[in-house]
Amino acid sequence: MNRPTRTASPAAPMSTAPTGNSGRASDIFAPLVALLAAELRRGGDTRERHPPPTNLVQFTAWYLATVQRLEQRLGEAQSHGPMSRREVELQCRLALSASNLEEAIQLCAEFAALLHPRAGRIGLELHPEHATFRLDSLRPQVSSASSLVDITGLFAYFQLLQWLAGRTLPLQRVRIGPLRREDVLPFLRLFKAPVLAGGEGYALDFPRAALAMPVVRTPAEFPAFFACFPCEVFGPRGRGLAEQVSALLAAALRQGVPLPGQARLAEDLGLSLSTFRQRLRAAGTGYRQLRAEAVRATACDALRESDRPVVDIAQQLGFADAATFRRAFLRWEGETPGAWRARHRGSDTADPPHPRE
Repeated sequence: MNRPTRTASPAAPMSTAPTGNSGRASDIFAPLVALLAAELRRGGDTRERHPPPTNLVQFTAWYLATVQRLEQRLGEAQSHGPMSRREVELQCRLALSASNLEEAIQLCAEFAALLHPRAGRIGLELHPEHATFRLDSLRPQVSSASSLVDITGLFAYFQLLQWLAGRTLPLQRVRIGPLRREDVLPFLRLFKAPVLAGGEGYALDFPRAALAMPVVRTPAEFPAFFACFPCEVFGPRGRGLAEQVSALLAAALRQGVPLPGQARLAEDLGLSLSTFRQRLRAAGTGYRQLRAEAVRATACDALRESDRPVVDIAQQLGFADAATFRRAFLRWEGETPGAWRARHRGSDTADPPHPRE
């Protein structure tokens, strides 16, 4: 086996002057793009296709097309082709239905098993202090081309998990396959974590506690994310602290679990409690205001999108009873939950007097 190539820490950002957010995306991806293009030329593909420098969506399309050209070449040497873009979309949407990252990984693994062997094999190993996400493409032979495609696949899962959680997945180490590589710098810049090349398989190591990160994204956010997948994280969609807190509170409410307090949120977001409060104040808001807004928004969503009894919604949101919830909702919207639901769902049903509404 080749001797592993180790790097102790991620490299500094590239110094190329960016042109807006999309320029930064192109700069960060440029080293890997150069490797992909060189691999295409090595295989006899001399078509020149350069990624547009100022449009992230167009850049993503070029990047995906380049990987697909490599995959097509690889498919000619094996009995099965790669996943289609539609199948990738379905897998991502399935992961979006999870409550936390551990469940999201399990759902991705089950979906991959249904497409065996085209989607490879996904595994999750649990250790006392860390977890390992493993990706095995099940290729009969490993080459420099297949290595680049599989690293891109690993990177895509990394981006998906980060997006689902709405925050950075704190990687401890990345393993990028059995081939010994001298060109690890592009992968350091992509993953922003220590990289091991020439070791065992493709894997992401991260703190085990990260598996409990709740999935905070909603189906409405998915189209914009997938349009740039797996490059979305380099676009202009970063979340501020207030938006992250709102998303975490909304996720807890949707799952019907107790709302996290300020201390828990600060710890989860890697901040001291004082810094957490200061940054919310600087954003013109506070924990109580964000909590109240999250409860109100989740109540409206539940009434609009389901036929669940009001008493069940009240219990999910942490109200003592349906009457307390009705009074609160009347203050928020100026009408009862039943009347609001009928108006927003186009129903003629009146607000019934039954305690379960």
